[in-house]
Amino acid sequence: MKKFMYIAAAALIGLTACTEDYKDWKQQEQPTQPATVTFGDGSVTEVASIDLNNLAEGQTLVKVASIVAPTSTDQAYTPVYTLDLGEESYPLDSDGQISVAELQGIIAKAFGRKPVERELTATISMWLDNGSTAVKRATSAPFVIKATPQAPVIEAAYYLTGTINGWDNKDTTYKLTNDGSDPYENPKFTLRIPAPEDGSNIEFKMTPESGIGGDWSGCLAAGDEGKFNYDNVGGNFLITADPDALFYDIVFNMLDQTWKATPVGFNEFIYEIGNESGWSEAHPLHGNGQGQYEAVIFLNGEFKFKPNKDKDNWDGDWEKASGDANGGTLTADGGPNVDAVAEGFYFVQVDLKEMTYKLTPVTSISIIGSVRGAWDTDVDMTYNEILKCWEAHESLNAGEFKFRANHDWGINWGGESSNLTQNGANLQLDEAGDYIIRLFVNGETAARCTVKADSGYPDYIYEIGNESGWSTSHLLLGNGQGQYTGFYYLNGEFKFKPNADNWDGDFEKVNGDAYAGTLSEQGAGNIDAPETGFYKIDVDLAATTYQLTAITVGIIGNGGDWENDIEMTYNAEAGCFEATVDLAGGDFKFRANHDWAINWGGSFEELTQDGSNLSVAEAGTYKVQLFLSYAGKHYCTVTKQ
Repeated sequence: MKKFMYIAAAALIGLTACTEDYKDWKQQEQPTQPATVTFGDGSVTEVASIDLNNLAEGQTLVKVASIVAPTSTDQAYTPVYTLDLGEESYPLDSDGQISVAELQGIIAKAFGRKPVERELTATISMWLDNGSTAVKRATSAPFVIKATPQAPVIEAAYYLTGTINGWDNKDTTYKLTNDGSDPYENPKFTLRIPAPEDGSNIEFKMTPESGIGGDWSGCLAAGDEGKFNYDNVGGNFLITADPDALFYDIVFNMLDQTWKATPVGFNEFIYEIGNESGWSEAHPLHGNGQGQYEAVIFLNGEFKFKPNKDKDNWDGDWEKASGDANGGTLTADGGPNVDAVAEGFYFVQVDLKEMTYKLTPVTSISIIGSVRGAWDTDVDMTYNEILKCWEAHESLNAGEFKFRANHDWGINWGGESSNLTQNGANLQLDEAGDYIIRLFVNGETAARCTVKADSGYPDYIYEIGNESGWSTSHLLLGNGQGQYTGFYYLNGEFKFKPNADNWDGDFEKVNGDAYAGTLSEQGAGNIDAPETGFYKIDVDLAATTYQLTAITVGIIGNGGDWENDIEMTYNAEAGCFEATVDLAGGDFKFRANHDWAINWGGSFEELTQDGSNLSVAEAGTYKVQLFLSYAGKHYCTVTKQ
């Protein structure tokens, strides 16, 4: 008979499971077994399905089989039992009971903790133990244990409801999710929230997706230190204000029922500035909240980094401590510019935790994937100077794709279209067709892409004229049906054209005047000069018409005054309307010509016609700048003075 190391009978239940692979017994295909199986001249009888979520309070043992022991004539030995799963054995008592924790660990290791019934194919062995040695007396035929592991029901999403959104239980602004995988495989749900501008603490609870707009009965509530409870058992979660925090990263482990909030002090952006712009324009690098920043930037010569966009503000800038144009370390204590690079695009990475920088030349950016039939051919994209993105107009198959630089996987982007990441998952295109694909990796936001059906009309056309000495094309954004709109300052004659960098197919006046008329590629020349000023420009290529509407811009709604506009002044050098004004805390919008026909709201980063009200958290003097038709969108900056 086979011997094993002596195990005291009284200690059997407390042993921990071995950690070998369970592949020999997990979900094995077994012939149908009777409910009772042989065990020498004894027997093992299967028990009903076990649900570890439905145990008596304080229960520590659970029965996995009923045992009738084989007989033994050797009175010097005491029978003890093991539950055998493949090559692993676990202690049982004489009633066929195993510890709840042991069974939970066995199922979780083999299948995960998702609360569904699992089947384990097992045998039971009886050992005869004399206090120093144990020998195997008998092993049963295989039988099945059916059991459901302990785990709460985890929903796909939870929503923060608390002081930062007025305890509005219908609000879904602050969404807590994992990475989209099985929440029992990845139970860590995360969310980043902004730190309150007034530096206050944050109190909240977590509303499950099924409970939005309902009562609070199913929400997550605070438990003991660092723990949480389900079903609204407990108080509010509390994040104590950190004066240096810009954001808080919240992590909830839905299985361990733990949570934490980590203050994040890194700005969302830092900026590169250098010779490529004559040291006059700062280019953003987008951060991940952990101090790492990146963007694809056009460089030509020396450069450095700084924490603010203002070209005249050099406070806290970072310069080279060591290294060369390709990479090195940074210092905030003063030093030389980073070495000059050759003219071209570069993937620029900065790590403010490690105080390092790295540059990789970007000679191409391309689309690759099964959307073009295979993963062995790159479709090169072209750089759009106006929209500051890479784009391609392509006929694509349904399938998967990614973006990459230099026809190599060293730099690649995938994941969610609104938040592309290095080595992210493949993107999916559901239907074949003609598409316009744009990739934005210029640092103004997280890397992102847009994929739009190509209607046959260009996505945008351009105005060019005397106001820029016929040197700069101004984008008019289309709606896909041939109608285009832009907001620009005009001073003299002008015309329209389909390309930013050439005159092929330009549209000229057939008849009309400075303010309205018809167009043709075989027109008579430039459109007449309107009165110098700022205009809303509309072009309809389907009807071949153009129309100008002179506009002034104001701020409306300040302090609840929705009748009187605060006039803004156009700054031609900055390319924006601006005003330095006293704003009351609360809502406001922008509108043209003291009328609601043209108005902008939504968010500071992207303003839209008829968008929702904007707001500032507290009263004060602010410099407000409104940028219209800049890189294909409208946005504003609101800076407290």
